[in-house]
Amino acid sequence: MKTTLIDSHIHFSASLRLAELERYCREIGAEKVCVFSLPTKERINFNPEVLFAKARLGDRCYGLGSFDFSEVFYPEAVSKAQGSLDLAGQVELFHHLGFDGLKVFAGKPTFQRQLGLKLTDPVFLTALRQAERLGLPALIHIADPPVFWSTGGMPGYNRPLWGGGSGDVKEVKPLPAYEELQSQALAVLEACPDLPVIFPHLLMMAHDLPRLSRILETHGNAYLDLAPGLYFYGELDTDRQGAREFFVKFRDRILFGSDGFWFAKHFPGLPYARYSDNLHRSEFLLRFFETEEEMDNPFEPTRQTRPRLQGLGLDRGTLDAVYRGNFLRLYGESPRKLNPLAGLEYVHSFIDRLCALGADPANRRAVEALYGELQTTPGETV
Repeated sequence: MKTTLIDSHIHFSASLRLAELERYCREIGAEKVCVFSLPTKERINFNPEVLFAKARLGDRCYGLGSFDFSEVFYPEAVSKAQGSLDLAGQVELFHHLGFDGLKVFAGKPTFQRQLGLKLTDPVFLTALRQAERLGLPALIHIADPPVFWSTGGMPGYNRPLWGGGSGDVKEVKPLPAYEELQSQALAVLEACPDLPVIFPHLLMMAHDLPRLSRILETHGNAYLDLAPGLYFYGELDTDRQGAREFFVKFRDRILFGSDGFWFAKHFPGLPYARYSDNLHRSEFLLRFFETEEEMDNPFEPTRQTRPRLQGLGLDRGTLDAVYRGNFLRLYGESPRKLNPLAGLEYVHSFIDRLCALGADPANRRAVEALYGELQTTPGETV
């Protein structure tokens, strides 16, 4: 029986890779995807690319918006007339444009250090309460695998995100501790009890499922996604029976997500993955949850102590809820409709802001090219 699923965790920042993404959907059996951008100092974010994907893929694509932190990163270039950082206003704009929710990256330890802001600061809580009022779910990255605090990050693709950073003054500060970030997550849940909050990577708590269970039992608005980041396989394998019981018990609170990297090849600081890498990542994830086969541990920090893993072999009812049902319940049977005129105006203003911030000409040209495509996209476009 071929798996049918919705991939709820797709990093998308390169419009030229849309055809690859469509091919991936066909091969993996994804009837729909949820794509989002990340905030970045170099390019603000990749919201225009997310709007582009929604426009081209129609009912097959949901999109989450990421915040613009230009007022933090370039205070000298942002005029007083534009005001201070207003994340709640950005949430209103996302809703107006037709985004389906928020992607909040400020719980990533290195990014939080760079920002100098916590998720519990008023500017974030006000924005999340606005999302709560507007019915926009929030996907909030919290922490990283605990082992990163002692190893300096995952070798390879993740190390740049854990390294010394760009040399900004804010980045010489210590990283926020794992427990500090987890406390911020709980504070958000308490402050916004009616906001569906999805924590990717099992909230980085695969090593402590009893604690994670207590969080889900206490906070009915908390959800998880399966985006593995390679970390959780070995942790779940340490107690396979306990892991199976966890997924069965909370089958209505977990979403499938591949954590696929559909970035441009040469963009600084973002991990590039080939089509085959993204496909393999999802196939490995499906194999781990659907079968009891043995497989190699893909997570280097734990590979020496646990070189081989065994799949969990979850029942079909649990898999169906995780693969598809829970996403549709949270985000709706169809994506929100785009606002064409507002979308074009947004992309145009995005280009203006990139120019004002002195962004690399290649970044400006990329968005300008995308703007041109959006104006000529057939059918319902932004």
